[in-house]
Amino acid sequence: MKTAILSLGCAKNLVDSERMMAILKEQNYTLTDDFAVAEIIIVNTCGFIAAAKEESIDAIIRFAALKEKNCRCLVVTGCMVQKYREELAREIPEVDLWLTSLNFETVGERLKEMFPPEGQSSLAAEAKYNRRVLSTPAHWAYLKIAEGCDNCCTFCTIPQMRGPYVSRDMEEILSEAEELLHAGVKEINLLAQDTTVYGKDRYGKIMLKELLKELVKLDFVRIRLLYSYPSRIDDELLTLMAKEEKICNYLDIPMQHASDHVLKAMGRPERLNKLRDLLARIRRANPDFVIRSTFIVGFPGESEADFALLCDFLKEAKLDWVGVFPYSREEDTVAYNLPDQVDEDCKADRYDSVMALLSRCSAQRLTKWVGREETVLIDGVTAKDDPLHETYPYYGRTRFQAPEVDGITYVKAKGVYAPGDLVPVNITGSDVYDLTGEVREK
Repeated sequence: MKTAILSLGCAKNLVDSERMMAILKEQNYTLTDDFAVAEIIIVNTCGFIAAAKEESIDAIIRFAALKEKNCRCLVVTGCMVQKYREELAREIPEVDLWLTSLNFETVGERLKEMFPPEGQSSLAAEAKYNRRVLSTPAHWAYLKIAEGCDNCCTFCTIPQMRGPYVSRDMEEILSEAEELLHAGVKEINLLAQDTTVYGKDRYGKIMLKELLKELVKLDFVRIRLLYSYPSRIDDELLTLMAKEEKICNYLDIPMQHASDHVLKAMGRPERLNKLRDLLARIRRANPDFVIRSTFIVGFPGESEADFALLCDFLKEAKLDWVGVFPYSREEDTVAYNLPDQVDEDCKADRYDSVMALLSRCSAQRLTKWVGREETVLIDGVTAKDDPLHETYPYYGRTRFQAPEVDGITYVKAKGVYAPGDLVPVNITGSDVYDLTGEVREK
């Protein structure tokens, strides 16, 4: 049966979708990206904030309409199901199967019950076990090292949707890493809701450094660490990252705010001076360390003074990449019932204001790379309708550009290159988010 999967939300969800694709492929389902012909449609939902829930519900309803045409079975899984399953089932009866973010791996068994196979499977008994079917380009992938979260941020529903923090077995992670390497992956991006606490629940102590030391023994070109919590980044980790060439000097650190008053209300352990100290320690380890962070504006109780402090901090911190989100009031969170909720117009104004500030900061920060030579991992060919296509036929990423969330580097070249090629590029220009450069031809 032809099967299509729509994966919504974060990269962790995408890894789950890739796992489901592998399970279904092993059971002889035919994977397709054409939902108009798919007999089985799977929607992997995100329920993190209101906008994500709305997107997920719209997708379910859109595919429910295909039940009258090609779709024989509509499956909905993911974070939103974990929290809202009963309510969703009442409102959207067209869905045939509900799976949560904790039992999605049973999708093959459940579908087999609904559609018993006819005769013997054509898969050889000794067929190699495939952990995932990559939906990313073949030369880079995400590698999830843990599931769930034990942090108690007052605005967040992740622990309700993903459960408590559970580290994966290190041997299992390394085995999957080897599979990715053999499949042609050159860059891996480590994922968890908090990578910096990896191993504590399983081994009794944090084992992130030990995991990294094992991963660098493999023949990856780049290893990038995502979602690192500020209070758990120690000097030992920074020294290891600065020393090991394969580990990108890149940290994705969700700081969320700069006002002590707001941070306390968010349930965050950090304070402004601690954040300043962290940035200083990171840059002492390597002045070229690239730092990405996320912040929330319009949190309950955020005053004009708090917002001004945040803006001042963003100017002072000189972060390389920043994501900003207006606060989303989510049910069953502590923040939902906090006093002094900020009205939507004010949130929007603050968001627009801080984004304008960040565009200026980003443009200024990127100029430091101009004149340097950087190795670029080619991701693809610049679209023909892109004004830059004629001059810069390729695009890719340097070590300080994470996939899907950061800017890219447009590449001018005389030679012919393919996705996954590593080329030396002289950086010649920058704009607000992206770089341009020219290959240093042999």
